[in-house]
Amino acid sequence: MDTRARYSKATLGTYYGAIPHRNTASAACRMPFPKDGYSGKRVLDVNCRKGKGALAILDRVAPGGFVMGVDPDEGLIEAARAYARRSLEGAVEPDGGIAFACAVPENLAEAGIEDASFDVVFANCSLNLSYDFDAVLREFARVLGAGGTFVFDAVVATGERDYAVWAPARVVGNEVQASYSRAGLTEALHRAGFSDVEYADEGPIDHRVGSGAPSQSAAPGVPQIDSDEDVSFIRTVVTARRR
Repeated sequence: MDTRARYSKATLGTYYGAIPHRNTASAACRMPFPKDGYSGKRVLDVNCRKGKGALAILDRVAPGGFVMGVDPDEGLIEAARAYARRSLEGAVEPDGGIAFACAVPENLAEAGIEDASFDVVFANCSLNLSYDFDAVLREFARVLGAGGTFVFDAVVATGERDYAVWAPARVVGNEVQASYSRAGLTEALHRAGFSDVEYADEGPIDHRVGSGAPSQSAAPGVPQIDSDEDVSFIRTVVTARRR
């Protein structure tokens, strides 16, 4: 099986379709996309969900910029298109500055995204639940031109991870417990072709926190993996440059 077939939406649809997205431990995207210096840029918003973040990015790349939101869930892509139409009172298509497409992050070519076609890739911590994180980062490097920027609203662990915790956390949708260590994430970015990795705007986050739950408090129904790990979790904004 070639790489594209291995990571096709048809192949990975069952995996992504089984990940719960409600009552999960999530960092709830803060949309830390830079507000200045990005006008006219082409930005890819990965795992865009219902499109609110993509609309926020569109404001920051105007005038002349373009945003494409992608997500593995066709229903969410349709919801994103509808949300954008209501918000913009017009068509959602490339010549309107924003578009949406269904694709798994490991294979953005299925959405027609060509090599070196974007200036910036943005993603939130739902990326931690990816089927193949290394393949995702390689795909980001492919779609970015040399010198392009990856902005990641991330969660990292303060020490090495226990596979017996990390692996099932991905399955139950706990984006916090499914995070890499800071060192592990940096190494993965370097392997994929990124450099100048920086961490900023940091603060602690509890793995029991669900989307919309008060910070540092447990949310009922959040799936958690029992763990004796001696690690804590840090919310951070990661930026890296495509070599």
